[in-house]
Amino acid sequence: MQDIRPGRWRHYKGKDYEVLFTARHSETEEPMVVYRALYGEGGVWVRPAGMWRETVAHQGASLRRFTYTGDMDITLRRTLPSDYRETENLTREAFWNLMGPGCDEHYLLHVMREDPAFIPELDFIAEQKGKILGNIVYTKSRVVNGKGQALDTITFGPVAVLPEYQGRGIGARLIFHTLDLAREMGHRAVIILGHPDYYPRFGFRRARDFGPATAAGETFNPFMALELVPGSLTGGGVYHYAGVYNVDPEKAAAFDKTFPYKEKKQRRTRYDTPLHRHPVGP
Repeated sequence: MQDIRPGRWRHYKGKDYEVLFTARHSETEEPMVVYRALYGEGGVWVRPAGMWRETVAHQGASLRRFTYTGDMDITLRRTLPSDYRETENLTREAFWNLMGPGCDEHYLLHVMREDPAFIPELDFIAEQKGKILGNIVYTKSRVVNGKGQALDTITFGPVAVLPEYQGRGIGARLIFHTLDLAREMGHRAVIILGHPDYYPRFGFRRARDFGPATAAGETFNPFMALELVPGSLTGGGVYHYAGVYNVDPEKAAAFDKTFPYKEKKQRRTRYDTPLHRHPVGP
């Protein structure tokens, strides 16, 4: 049962739990999970490991019943201006040589925070014992239908986690937390370009299921959407992302020189698109 590790987990309906340990039924030897609620009175419960791992259908999406979101001592907080340089370096480390030689996501993050489309209330970091391990940021976007009517949407990325901490649920916790907050703030839908095998765990589906397409009329698999308000994307339209994502390569290269030297190597992913600003499986 090594895949069910102690730590914080998110139920697909939105509640958080702590896995305390795994065990076996004394009679049947069936694998079991012992966990407690991180809300209310914090009751301790037991559930079969098979149920813990399964997927369920929810609001048109196939979701994991529980998703690991990190160690219990990892905290989330709003990013401060004093954190900017460290998060830029973190983003550089996370994306370096991921989709090609070097990267420009750290420069994108640098200029994004000064752009009118940036949403500072959704700029969050994951921190453990004072060390910043991950960061997520959002920008304003919109979908314009055939009648010229615009629906305000939001887009996240870059989402970055230090390479040595990837695969530990940190990115998942940042995404879950900020999606909850975005919903509370009244945002209606989120549209991203990201790995189509990773983001469905948060409720994202192919944008073609809702109708929106890119300005080029594309609906490829990494083009994904999540309705924070059910039905908000009905009718489709053309997706317009913030212009800040169109990075100037010369300015990005000059900015990169302000960081320690790193060797550039050729490496491309299957989903190398202009807005694919997410490490795979953060």
